[in-house]
Amino acid sequence: MTNRIQVKETQRYYGDFEGSLESIISSFQSKLNAGWEGIETEYERDYGDCHDHEVYYLYKHRPETDKEYEKRMKLLEKEKAKKLKAKERRRKEYEKLKKEFGDT
Repeated sequence: MTNRIQVKETQRYYGDFEGSLESIISSFQSKLNAGWEGIETEYERDYGDCHDHEVYYLYKHRPETDKEYEKRMKLLEKEKAKKLKAKERRRKEYEKLKKEFGDT
C-alpha cells in the first residue's frame, strides 16, 4: 500500500469582484463546478512599484500522481542517505577526537 498525500493545486484567479452579485456568484459557481474548493489571497509587488497588490488564487486538493509520488520518494531517500552520511562523519570525528585526547 502506498502512502499517497493530497496535493494542493492553485491557479491564479483573474475574476472581477465588481458588478452584480449574480454575475460574481455565477463566476464562482462555474469555478466550483470545475472542482475548485476555495480562494486565497497573496500579496505581490510589481517591479518599480512600492505598493503591494492583492492577488487571488483558486485552490483544490487532489491525490498525488504516480510521477509526483516517485519523485517525493526519491527525494526522501536522498535526504535519508544525506543524514546517514552526516551521522557517520560525526561518529568518525568523535572517534578521532577520542583517540587524540584519550578516554576520559
